[in-house]
Amino acid sequence: MTANRAQQGSRKARRQEARQAAKQVHYRRTPAWRISLTRYKWLVGGALVVVAVVALLVLSQRQKASQLAIGSPAPSGTFTTVNGQTASTASLRGKPTLLWFVTTWCPSCQSGTQVMAQNIRKLHADGVRVEELELYNNLGGQGPDVPSFQRSYAGRAAYNPSWGWGIASQQLSSTYDPKGYLDIYYLLDANGNISYINGSPGATMPSLLRAASQV
Repeated sequence: MTANRAQQGSRKARRQEARQAAKQVHYRRTPAWRISLTRYKWLVGGALVVVAVVALLVLSQRQKASQLAIGSPAPSGTFTTVNGQTASTASLRGKPTLLWFVTTWCPSCQSGTQVMAQNIRKLHADGVRVEELELYNNLGGQGPDVPSFQRSYAGRAAYNPSWGWGIASQQLSSTYDPKGYLDIYYLLDANGNISYINGSPGATMPSLLRAASQV
């Protein structure tokens, strides 16, 4: 009897040790470095998704900025040239035109004008005219007038015959820029239809030049 009880006690003790070992394996804590690595992967993956979504939304909003679709006729509107004459966008038909709306105080407009000055000859070679227009009331910001803006950021290239300057009327501004972007442009074909929409030519010049070569 004593031997049987001893054996039973030994077996019971072994079972308890086995259960305790199993618990330790089951509840073993994940190392802190592995938790940090997992969290880092999730954060990086989430950030990439957010960046991709934002990029698509920005491009979509640029293209739908004024509810004007690529391939549709560009609406007519008036602007005042730097010479004080009233002109209409309808008069631009007959030649591909980059209709570019800017504010003279925004950095992308300033740097974009400098980049445009470096590429105006390329656009001219493709038969594309640039019409750079200050948005109505400069969108409420303080900046230089158009002639001063020309001299400061375009230099001698501002007088290229393929580069026109002016100020958009309120109606023209609201039609092409209802969301109040500081810098947006429309590439029109010779028939006055919209073929490409974007903004900030300082950053988008390569794609603009490709579009201009095909218009």
